[in-house]
Amino acid sequence: MAYFPMFVQLKKKKCLVIGGGKIALRKIEVLKDFEADITVIAPEMIPQIRQIDKIRRIFRTFMEEDFKEAELVVAATNDSKVNSEISKICMQKKIPVNAVDQKEDCSFIFPSYVKEGEVVAAFSSGGQSPLITQYLKEKIKPDLNKELGQLAQILGSLRKLAKSCIATEQERKAFYKELLQIGLEDIDSLEEQRINEIIQKYISE
Repeated sequence: MAYFPMFVQLKKKKCLVIGGGKIALRKIEVLKDFEADITVIAPEMIPQIRQIDKIRRIFRTFMEEDFKEAELVVAATNDSKVNSEISKICMQKKIPVNAVDQKEDCSFIFPSYVKEGEVVAAFSSGGQSPLITQYLKEKIKPDLNKELGQLAQILGSLRKLAKSCIATEQERKAFYKELLQIGLEDIDSLEEQRINEIIQKYISE
């Protein structure tokens, strides 16, 4: 079964991770990469989790009341039955849940991804083959570099100006394409003066 690739805003969203081992650590690191508000619940936690900044840690087994404010849950204990129990609670409460390595208990899965700034490329094999998604991730890494992330930020910052100054969607598209081509060749050349020169060309047309 293929999964629909929906990108979700997680910044400051209340995400609950249940589990304190290496698997939980990997999921916490992903959620932190997207600025989630993370609470971890487990009787014991590995040192790496104890050392992570800006997350809440609760040292006990989970209780149903822990799900009250959760907007996303990860079941990452070392007990598949406990993970299934967590999943059932989340399904009943309509909370998105990922039970690690238990596809049948998941309402969403974590993709392999590459992230630079706000540019994200993500890959999924529908839970069939992590090796395939890892291969795709490694293939795209050289192209999705720091400069491309910076370039996306520059183009995004110009959207409002372009919409107000350039009359048609076709002309705006051509404007962005020209900036993209210049930026891919030499991002440092996209200074304010150069951008203004280019936008004037499309305004006059």
